[in-house]
Amino acid sequence: MKTVAITEARRNKSAFALWLLTIAVFAVGTAELLPMGLLLPIAEDTGVSVPAAGLLVTAYALGVVIGGPVLSALTGTMPRKPLLVGFLMLFILGSALCGFAVSYGMLLAGRIVSALAQGVLFGIIVVMAKDMAEPGKEGRNIAMVASGLTVAVVVGSPLGTMLGELFGWRAPFLSLAVLALALLVFIGRLPDQARSESVPLSRQLRSLTTPQFGLALLMTVFGTGGTFTVFTYIAPILERNGGFSGTMTSAILLVFGAGSVVGNLLGGWLADRRLQAALLGGMVLLAVSMPVFTWASRDEATAFAAAFVWGIAAYCLMTPLNMRVLGQAGGAQELASTLNISAFNLGNALGSFAGSAVIDAGLGLNALPWTASLITLTGIAVALWSAWLERRVKSVSRA
Repeated sequence: MKTVAITEARRNKSAFALWLLTIAVFAVGTAELLPMGLLLPIAEDTGVSVPAAGLLVTAYALGVVIGGPVLSALTGTMPRKPLLVGFLMLFILGSALCGFAVSYGMLLAGRIVSALAQGVLFGIIVVMAKDMAEPGKEGRNIAMVASGLTVAVVVGSPLGTMLGELFGWRAPFLSLAVLALALLVFIGRLPDQARSESVPLSRQLRSLTTPQFGLALLMTVFGTGGTFTVFTYIAPILERNGGFSGTMTSAILLVFGAGSVVGNLLGGWLADRRLQAALLGGMVLLAVSMPVFTWASRDEATAFAAAFVWGIAAYCLMTPLNMRVLGQAGGAQELASTLNISAFNLGNALGSFAGSAVIDAGLGLNALPWTASLITLTGIAVALWSAWLERRVKSVSRA
C-alpha cells in the first residue's frame, strides 16, 4: 500500500508539473501572436507605419529561429530547472518592456528579448515533458505541453486582441508578464530534473550533424509549411469562394482551432504506438485536406466540416515531428528541440512566402491549396527517404 501511495504521489506531482509547463507554453505562444491583432493601435500610438509595426512579428520570429538555438547550445550543460527559471524571468522582462514601452524602439527591444526566451523555453519544456513520461507515453506528454500552443492560437491570441481593444495594446503584454510571474512562483518549488549526462557543446554539435537529424528537421519544415500557404489567406479564400462574412470566417477559424486541439492529442497517442505511420499518415491527410477545404469552402456546412478535418491534419503532426527529431538527437536533446522550433518557424515562413509568390504570379487563390499540397508532398518524400536510409543501415549492420 505504501508503494502504491508513493507512486500515486509521484504521478500527481508529475501531472502538476506538466500543467505548469503547458501554461508556460500557452503564455509564450500567445506572446508571439499578440501584435497581429493590434497592429493598427500600436502603429498609431508609436508613430510608425503599419508595415513597421508588422516588423514586430518578423523580429520575433527571427529571434526564435536564430537566437534560440545559439542560447540553447551555450547553456546545454546547465541544470534544467535553473535554465527554465532563468529564461522565464527573461520572458517576463521582455513582456514588461513591451507593456511599459514609451517608444517603438523600446517595444521592439522587448519583443526581441521575449523571442530569445521563447526559443530556449520551448526546447527545455518539450524535453522535460518527454523525460517525465512513463515508458511508452512520451508522445502523450509532448502533446500535452504542445496543446498550450494550440490553445494560444485558438484562445490566447483573440483574447489578447480583445484586452488590447478594451484597455489599450499594452494591457495584454502586462497580463502575460503577470501570468509568467505567477508560474515562476510555482515552478520555483518543483524539484530539479537532472540531465542524464552533461554533454559538451562539441559532442552536441556532432550529434546533430548526422544525415538522419537533418532529414528530421526537413520533415518539420516541409511537413508544416504547406498549412500556412493556405492559412495565411484563409479569409480571402472564404470570401471569394463562399461569400462568407467576417463573422462566419471567425466561426470557421474557431472550428479549425477545435480540430487542431483534437489533432494534437491524437498525434501524441499515435506517436506512442507507431511513430513512422503517424508521420506519413498525418502528412498524407494534410496534403489531401487542403485542396478539399478550398473546394468545400463554397458551401457553409462543408466548409465547417473540412476546416475541422484540416485542423486535425495540420496539428496531428506536431508531436510525431518532435519525437522524430528528439529520437535522432542523441545527447543534444534541448538543442535539438530548440532547432525543431526554428524549423517550425521556417516552415511557416516558407508557406507564407509560397502563398505570396503564387498570388503575385497571377495564379489566383485557388492555386494556393495545390501549392500547399506540393510542399507537404515534399515532406512525405523526405520522410520516405529517411525511412529507406534507416532500413538500409539496419540491413548493412545485420550483414
